[in-house]
Amino acid sequence: MRILITLLVLLTTQLFSQTYLNIAYTNGNQANSTNLASISKITFVAGGINFTLNDNSIISKDLSIISRMTFGGTDGGNPLPVELISFTSVINGTNIVLVWNTAVEINNYGFDIERNEAQNGWEKIGFVKGNGNSTNIQKFSFIDSPHGTGNISYRLKQIDFSGKFKYSNVINMEITHDLSQPVEYKLSQNYPNPFNPSTRITYSLPNDGFVSLRVFNVLGKEVASLVNENKKAGNYEIMFDGSKLASGVYIGKMISANYTSSIKMIIMK
Repeated sequence: MRILITLLVLLTTQLFSQTYLNIAYTNGNQANSTNLASISKITFVAGGINFTLNDNSIISKDLSIISRMTFGGTDGGNPLPVELISFTSVINGTNIVLVWNTAVEINNYGFDIERNEAQNGWEKIGFVKGNGNSTNIQKFSFIDSPHGTGNISYRLKQIDFSGKFKYSNVINMEITHDLSQPVEYKLSQNYPNPFNPSTRITYSLPNDGFVSLRVFNVLGKEVASLVNENKKAGNYEIMFDGSKLASGVYIGKMISANYTSSIKMIIMK
């Protein structure tokens, strides 16, 4: 068995010279790693394991305190063993939503989110905390609100608790219109709903123009005029205070240019 293990290590060393043998311990000792190209032989002794290096020096480890031995492509102790299984992006309204999943996290402090606009260089735009240690699939997300058009790239910088880090693959996107400027008229559902006593209403205008936003009861009587003026193109938000109204269903109605839309709002006291 010892001969077989030795031959396997020697073969692996020749085929994968930039692979590292990473060892983690149960007694609190700092994890370490050794380039397989530096190991000439591995032998087991009573209660331990010896690593003979190319210079004939021997490193001995006590098997009783070894919790894990793995092969990895990263040097230095715990080899940032965070398995990133997906990293994607999607445009959602005026935002870009980044979503990524991990299958395994060991010693994971978290992720710096970095952005590169128009090849002007990478900059950190946020941080998402990791789960430390996890063997379950974990989901992460980050919302960015860039301005302007053109090429934009994102990457993750995964950092462990000792400060070591590695980068994810790069996501490249082509933004064909300024996301801060809407491309269509839209009246969004108020939030919260039901509400007491106030709620938030958002709407979007792709062009300058006159806007009317009014609230009616179920009998069609106007109970509030929220907007009744010319507005520049853009995204808007307004608070509706229903503290003076009775509980019930109300209709918010927006008219601008040839666009008309309504939402159902519920006051619940």
